[in-house]
Amino acid sequence: SFVVEHCRICHDALCLLMVALMNRDSPLGSIELNCCYVDDEAVKFITYFFTDNPKMTPRKISLACNDISDVGYFFLSEVIGNDECKLEEISLIGNDCGLTGIRSIVSAAAGREIPMKKLDFPADFMADTPDQLQEFVEFFSLFPAFVPNCTQFYCGNFEVSRDALHALGNMLAKRSSPIRALHFNVSSIESDGIVTFLRTFLENHIATPNSIRIGGYSIRRVSVGDLHVVLGPLLQSCLCSLESLTLSDIGQISDNEMIHITSSLDGNTTLKRLDLYDRIPSACVVDRLTSLLCDETTIMSTYNSNHTLNDLGRHMTDPKLCSYLELNKKTPDKGLVATAKVIKVHFAHNFQLGNFDSMKSPVLAQVVSFVNQGFHVWNEAFNVERDLESEGGEEKEVANNNLTVNFLMVRNIPAFFDYVKPR
Repeated sequence: SFVVEHCRICHDALCLLMVALMNRDSPLGSIELNCCYVDDEAVKFITYFFTDNPKMTPRKISLACNDISDVGYFFLSEVIGNDECKLEEISLIGNDCGLTGIRSIVSAAAGREIPMKKLDFPADFMADTPDQLQEFVEFFSLFPAFVPNCTQFYCGNFEVSRDALHALGNMLAKRSSPIRALHFNVSSIESDGIVTFLRTFLENHIATPNSIRIGGYSIRRVSVGDLHVVLGPLLQSCLCSLESLTLSDIGQISDNEMIHITSSLDGNTTLKRLDLYDRIPSACVVDRLTSLLCDETTIMSTYNSNHTLNDLGRHMTDPKLCSYLELNKKTPDKGLVATAKVIKVHFAHNFQLGNFDSMKSPVLAQVVSFVNQGFHVWNEAFNVERDLESEGGEEKEVANNNLTVNFLMVRNIPAFFDYVKPR
């Protein structure tokens, strides 16, 4: 391999490098010239050697974060499209290139008899007119496998139509696997355009991206319509892989819609971030969200609450709600999260030893084991107050709550150890 990074390479140095490569008995495994101020002229020079000597092409070329434009992409496409070349991977991220350049290398890669293993190019697309957005969708509908895994659109001062979003969804439906992220920075979207876009995932029975964000700093109008009607089934679908959904800065979601959307999260185990609000939510929305994260009705309803959601945007500031969000976020083991919530709601307040006293031996053993498993998670997560107790002249930190005392009493019942069998 030949690797140079963060260093300006002049054309004379490139000439010496290419001559040295051509004199080798076998090609290099990779050439990486990242952040080296490589421009279109340098790319033309590099591809000239590989076009004349395709068998000396390395398996990997990385030209990330340079000064390559559409012209340089065109030169590279001649190497990519040559089936005699051994090239398997190419990285061009961080270069200033438009759809014209990307079209040339994608078309070349798609025409190869032996498919490339990896083709990375800039995933940020600028669309100043509706025609440019349509051009992107139409082109990648022909080559959906080459849609970047993390795609971000910057749409200029025009209204994105429902038809364009529907076509974009249908384009993604042609992929064999979902992309990881799709972000839209827009100034305006036609009425119900978001609903139309999300519905395409249901209509085509395809997995969603891990992250969807639609918003913008200067957003004028985005109508969500009956967002809960489509978002509910989408979040309940077995094909839902959404981990983050952000429709920020839209300001048109009513409390009733938010409550309906929250209800659809009862059985969802994938979504971690949901940001739909650009204002402080009302008390009824906060109560519903709190109930979603910790349903206090029964022990089983608490245990079966949502233990995945951990971010509701910057406007969710209610202390109780935030404590559950933080617990979901910092505890990977969702079984421990559920146990900690059960202890907080059903064991920590007005808890009496009589509840233990009436249990039969096997049940008591299981309950005490359950409490022991989640006690430390609960104790840390909900900031149990602690006092300093003097013991033998030394101060000892003890938890200031009834559960600790009751639990230790049960653990110290001599008869308890008679029927707890060691593993």
